[in-house]
Amino acid sequence: MKTAIITGGNKGLGLAQTQKFLAEGYTVYVVARTDVNLSELGEGVHYVKHDLSQWQDVGFLDDIHRKAGNVDVLVNNAGVHLKKPVWDVAPDELDHVLNLNVKALFLSCGRFVDLQKEKGGAIVNISSMGGLMALPSAAAYVTAKTSVIGVTRSVAVDAAPFGIRCNAVCPGFIDTDMTRAVLAKDPARRDKIEGRIPSHAFGTAGDVADAVHYLSSPQAGYVNGVALPVDGGYSIGF
Repeated sequence: MKTAIITGGNKGLGLAQTQKFLAEGYTVYVVARTDVNLSELGEGVHYVKHDLSQWQDVGFLDDIHRKAGNVDVLVNNAGVHLKKPVWDVAPDELDHVLNLNVKALFLSCGRFVDLQKEKGGAIVNISSMGGLMALPSAAAYVTAKTSVIGVTRSVAVDAAPFGIRCNAVCPGFIDTDMTRAVLAKDPARRDKIEGRIPSHAFGTAGDVADAVHYLSSPQAGYVNGVALPVDGGYSIGF
């Protein structure tokens, strides 16, 4: 049985990824800082409590590797958003966004490669359409998610000799509870967003999970270092 690690795999987009990998027959280790109800996640899930904002500590990967013996896939999904223009971002806020979205991901990629050098594997990093284009009042977030793509490309090159691929997924506007709650306060903005998407529809968490699984699978065996938009064409819309 194959094994996957999914950070932040207990809610939102991460939960859909956990469910997808379970459905594909994986044992899934969910890494999260809040307690997880395993009965809600499904049989085959193991919970590892860890706060990724403590970015220097990647020992959780060693612990999982010892228990599992081999880890086929690492999905760096956990992240944090900050809705502020550049002039309003305080130094500690910038540190928090970069620590969780970039530094923890960077070191996790490195440790995974070191642990899997003899066995290969796949890494999928969750970036954002904010890694591909500017978003209003989200300077720290855009900076972080753009950096995720840079890390992805570098890892893809460095890890290729060990049979390890690294790719990124860049979700666009996804229909989640959080998105609905935010846009319910601004219907005009939702209309504007949907008008730019060629299909005029938001994506689902399952759309993102499908892309993550594909990039980690043998079907994407010759796909390496890409930043795959899952945005219905928003980033090329008008």
